[in-house]
Amino acid sequence: MLVDHIGLILNLEILRIVGRLSFPLFVWVFAQNWQRDNDKNKLSKRLLLFGILSEIPYILMSKHLSLNVMFSFFWITQTFLYLRKSENKLLVLAVGMISAEILKIDYGWYGVASSLLMLEFKVSQEWILGWSLVNILYTVYCGWLPQMFAMFAPLILIFYKPSHDKKPNELEKRFFYYFYPIHMAGLAALRAIV
Repeated sequence: MLVDHIGLILNLEILRIVGRLSFPLFVWVFAQNWQRDNDKNKLSKRLLLFGILSEIPYILMSKHLSLNVMFSFFWITQTFLYLRKSENKLLVLAVGMISAEILKIDYGWYGVASSLLMLEFKVSQEWILGWSLVNILYTVYCGWLPQMFAMFAPLILIFYKPSHDKKPNELEKRFFYYFYPIHMAGLAALRAIV
């Protein structure tokens, strides 16, 4: 993510290409936490709070009037909460994806779709086909060919070994929440200088 944002500020496409791997990996981490976290409402509130705190640094850094990735994960959380309760899951999923686009949430429908896929991550032909299709559609939709590199993020996950996991301490759990707005504020300042 940091590499991607530095690439955005300095207009270096190679860094943006490397950065395409970050969102799918964050989505995978989110999916892992979603499955482990019992207090979904607390998670949702934390994402909303940090989405609000991060919005001004995000706009100053990116020069985009859209909602930052914390709002993406907040919206994904809301969609997943409704999916759990609803009997009409396809309708809830469609509403979650369409409304993410209408609200101009970072990654829009792709954020919801890729998160749902990462909940079911496994190396299988069906999963790989679904992941590839979603990434091809999103690349065409956003009209930016480097986005296609996000398709390769699961190759990193193949090497993940759950047996090497350790329970994070409180600082490790919260690091990203604080790092996100702080690094964008720093990069916004850099953008003003450069």
